[in-house]
Amino acid sequence: MTWPREVLSKGSSSGVGPRRGTEAPRPRNTVTWVAVEGEALHSTLAPDELRSLAESMPPEEWATWLRLLFGEDIPRTASLRLRTDVLQGALPPARLVLVCDLLDGHPAAYHAQSRSILVAHALVLQARRDNEEAWKLLACLVEEFGHHVDHLLRTHYSAVKGDAPLDEGARLAYALIDFGYAQGQQRRAFARHTTTEGSVELEVEYAGMTAAVQRFVRAPEQWDDARAGGLEYFGAGRGSGRADSFGHESIEDALEKAGFPLQVRTAIYFGNWLRDHSQLVDPKLVRKKGAPVYTGLSRETITRVVDVLASEKFSNEDLSDTSSFRVDSQRLGVYRNEEHIDNPNGITDARSVDPAFRGAVMAEELAVNSLRMKNFIRTGGHTGERPPKAHRVKDGETLDSIARANGLTWQELAHHNFGTDSKAEVSRQLFTKIGCRKKTFDGLNYIFTSQDTPGLIQIPGTRGGPAPDAPYSAFHYLSNQLRIAVKHGRTPDGYRHFGHALHTLEDFFSHTNFVELMLIHLGVWVEPWVPAQGAKAGNASALVLTSGQFGGLDTVASLTLGLAESMSKEKKCIAGEMTSGTRIGLIILEDQGYNESRNTLGGFLGKLHALEKEYPTLANLGCATVGMTLHAVTATLGGIIHSVANVIDDAQTAFLRNPMSTDPTHTQLAKDHDDHPLHTLAANLAAGAVLDVGKAMQRAWSGRATAEEVVLTASRYFLHPALIAPQGSAGWMREHVQAWIPGHRATLTRLGSKSWMVDWTKQSSQRLQSMKKRALQFMQKGGR
Repeated sequence: MTWPREVLSKGSSSGVGPRRGTEAPRPRNTVTWVAVEGEALHSTLAPDELRSLAESMPPEEWATWLRLLFGEDIPRTASLRLRTDVLQGALPPARLVLVCDLLDGHPAAYHAQSRSILVAHALVLQARRDNEEAWKLLACLVEEFGHHVDHLLRTHYSAVKGDAPLDEGARLAYALIDFGYAQGQQRRAFARHTTTEGSVELEVEYAGMTAAVQRFVRAPEQWDDARAGGLEYFGAGRGSGRADSFGHESIEDALEKAGFPLQVRTAIYFGNWLRDHSQLVDPKLVRKKGAPVYTGLSRETITRVVDVLASEKFSNEDLSDTSSFRVDSQRLGVYRNEEHIDNPNGITDARSVDPAFRGAVMAEELAVNSLRMKNFIRTGGHTGERPPKAHRVKDGETLDSIARANGLTWQELAHHNFGTDSKAEVSRQLFTKIGCRKKTFDGLNYIFTSQDTPGLIQIPGTRGGPAPDAPYSAFHYLSNQLRIAVKHGRTPDGYRHFGHALHTLEDFFSHTNFVELMLIHLGVWVEPWVPAQGAKAGNASALVLTSGQFGGLDTVASLTLGLAESMSKEKKCIAGEMTSGTRIGLIILEDQGYNESRNTLGGFLGKLHALEKEYPTLANLGCATVGMTLHAVTATLGGIIHSVANVIDDAQTAFLRNPMSTDPTHTQLAKDHDDHPLHTLAANLAAGAVLDVGKAMQRAWSGRATAEEVVLTASRYFLHPALIAPQGSAGWMREHVQAWIPGHRATLTRLGSKSWMVDWTKQSSQRLQSMKKRALQFMQKGGR
């Protein structure tokens, strides 16, 4: 019989086969078909597989699954009603109709008004004698059945109408079919073709399947082999690629000057890289043992994901032992604020989730100590020595009187401040560096006044070693990692622990306001991010050294967003290979319990490796299905990212409202991103500190220094700028910053304006708004 011309809904026809390009123009999405008389096609394969899937999935999992496949507008009640009918065999069927010609260039289509799957007669005839065409027909049948399910959900089980996003029905159909591989079959019957001469069973054979599937399984344009996640800029890696953009890895290139060859630097950087990625193991992402899977991912799963990333990052034929770069729970650990010098303000007790997490923040951690820094950064100072300090000169004092008051000769004090005890040179520098203007009655020596600017004399400390630090402090963590590294020596373990320590050392310059305070101490006023009552350019000793709060959340949001965006893209599958994104997808699916349902991934999940070897292209089909099934996971991740960004944004607003707060957010204060005006300066200071500590470590590994001497070297950098002696081993930083100032006057003027804090917070907020917008897409569409 002849059927009238109809309008097909978007995405309702199979995309397999060639498109007809010679027909006269006609309205878009319209087709004309003629039904074949006296013949019929029967198939229950797709409905049977859908029933098997419904039997293996609990109702709530089923409802979530379908909503993520067909859209958030599908009511939960519609999904559950469909499940009931599927299990009872009452699902409204789709009628199979053979048509005489291709349908607008397609070999099959779904006609919603009549709930019919239309199949080109020629394809059925070819499928009877050609295995490749049989595979093509099977793909058409299951794809159009997916569109039938979409139509039922929108018109029969609910009244939302509309269409699912393009190809969602096809993805569901592919997920239903395991093609008999799970049972070890070599052939699969999928339909019966009946004519006046009798019935013929249509089958597919696995032999020759690869070439067939390559022809009819489409590769969507959005398929992308992008890598999963990763910190940018001053985080893991080498920065953005622009000039003067730095990451932890590029900062540690400084170790080359300390005699560390490339392979050793890579092994050291692995330890640094681990600390960045341990921030994924955050209470916001980790679910408590025994908790429902929808509450997060297990710690073990996140560790396995990071192991995949490490394999991709550190697998290199130049590395003699790639097993040293494997990631396990012990090596990765969990997020701990002290490893990154993150301000713990706001941290709650998460030990019930995992004992490795820390307890709630203590008031003493946020207190300011005699070193003019928050306790969570460093508490101990030094024993057996007096820490260096800056002395503000007073009326009537002389260099000699100040020296005697501190147990020194004037010559020692002069050498410490001016590098000489020549009276003429000392007199000149008292005038140029200290700002002295008044002399003694005989005119031979300067005496100090309270008006001298900057009027600071640096008092050297006496030698000794670092005092024991509180176990919660960043310096305690760094010191222990250095001691462990010295103990293990030039081994993979020694290199890894050294990398852990260097990560914290580098973050000291990026995550705190050290650089700002150094600029102020050298006479240039910039926003210090702490209350500045009574402080002025030339003396930063009254200003508190601190870091930003919510640093862990900031980082986990960035890492998670990158991971979610990568997983939301269908991976371009390569025959015989498995991309890192696919491996990550399979790990997460296993975590979420999907491996317990054979049909969830069409039987591919537990057998992907075998499929790669025997049937590479069918494995590709499973690989593509992984991207679809991760929608639920990415939706959850999107919710986490969105809530985290809200917390940070609210904290930034609260900080601006409280002029006495010493707890800015990490986003406000950190110089990780290369768009921060002080990014490059912070990175250069970090690289110099890494070089100095690297030289000390080389001496220790050669038996020429002790572990405590290495710790002492690092301790000279973990100081308030006002306590860094100009002539000490870390004094070069003063000279470096002093030399940087003249070429950046415009930048410094901007950093010193009262509006800078507000402007930069606004820019930070815009980044958070962008992050929330991208996360919202995952929440609403499951990553589509």
